[in-house]
Amino acid sequence: MANTTPIEWTAATWNPVTGYAKISSGCDNCYAERFSERFRGTPGPPFEPGFDLTLRPDRLEQPLRWREAA
Repeated sequence: MANTTPIEWTAATWNPVTGYAKISSGCDNCYAERFSERFRGTPGPPFEPGFDLTLRPDRLEQPLRWREAA
């Protein structure tokens, strides 16, 4: 999640679920999986479980703490 983002059409992003399940051959060369698997088992960062589909309960209420820019 990012409170700010360089994406021009949005002010923030929110990811309460990370990882994925491969569903097609288009997933065979996934850059995000390769990146996150490099950190599998490293305590601390969000990639500790690799790119396994993971719910992040601590992120569920993040949007409730956001404030609109005045």
